[in-house]
Amino acid sequence: MDMHHRSRLIQSGGRRIDFYAELGRYFTVDGQLDREAFRSFLHETLHSRLAKAEAQHADPKATETVGRWLSSHLEEVLLYLEERGLQEAALHLFETSLEESAALGIGAVSLSPELLRRTLASRQGVTENTERKRRGDPSAKRQRIFDAALAVFSERGFHNATMDEIAVASRVAKGTLYCYFRSKDDLLAELLRATSRELVKRFSEAFGEDGDILEQIETFIRSWLSFIEENHVLYRLIQIEGLSAPEGRQTMIYEYLLDDFPMAKERFAALNGSRALKTPNFHTAAYGVLGFIDGVARKWFRAGMTYPLQDEIPVILEVLFNGIVRESAKSRTFYAPPEEQ
Repeated sequence: MDMHHRSRLIQSGGRRIDFYAELGRYFTVDGQLDREAFRSFLHETLHSRLAKAEAQHADPKATETVGRWLSSHLEEVLLYLEERGLQEAALHLFETSLEESAALGIGAVSLSPELLRRTLASRQGVTENTERKRRGDPSAKRQRIFDAALAVFSERGFHNATMDEIAVASRVAKGTLYCYFRSKDDLLAELLRATSRELVKRFSEAFGEDGDILEQIETFIRSWLSFIEENHVLYRLIQIEGLSAPEGRQTMIYEYLLDDFPMAKERFAALNGSRALKTPNFHTAAYGVLGFIDGVARKWFRAGMTYPLQDEIPVILEVLFNGIVRESAKSRTFYAPPEEQ
């Protein structure tokens, strides 16, 4: 290959791919720990390490060796989950680790005192969260406000709309509206988060099972196109009008979506074990896919939404999976994955 036509390889996000892939084996994309998948992974890993250690040391040296490894690995995983805001999952993972290691006679498992304190302290938060879910949330009134806000935003535009108009349209007192939302910006931010949470179940199902990652990405794309069609007013407000988040930063609607999938890149790494995708970096792939679809959606808006957006799926899949250049015209390589170097 002519080296003048080959770009220099820059691999981003590759240093912890194996670690991400491990977590992706027992976490869903929305950050839920699959305890049985984790238990199976840990059981398999500990058995393998015990066998290797026993080949080198007599008991109890083997269990001590594996106990030190498990302690170190747990420290890394729990700190990572804490950084991701997944304290409840960290607690369940820790408890499952203790159960499985005890069953195998591995008793010397330890954490740094401060991490152990924080992990155990999260139990109170888990209990309180469970109680809130049990009591329920007055979601019907919130949804009525959201529906009214979208109607007002669509008719008046976000910047011209007022909280008074939203209160009237939602048939709630203005004071009640402010009990739910501090401002119009706050209402919009909560609307975005509530809408993105509706997609969690749909997208979790797309990436929930082991299998062909390309089929799962196709399912993701179809779900995203459906979301845009079903929520075109909200999508257009954020993407086209360029509204800012309450803290002032410009944001894209799918950034709210990605916030609800804290373990997406880990699951992505696990599913890409066959190296079907060139880039191991989830965010590079995700922003590339969503950004391209955003361009297609803008074209749809400009056409007055006169045809089903789903009609664009074949060309979206063709371009994203196979590129825009015909095979007969390909003459340059701009990027090659590490294993092809």
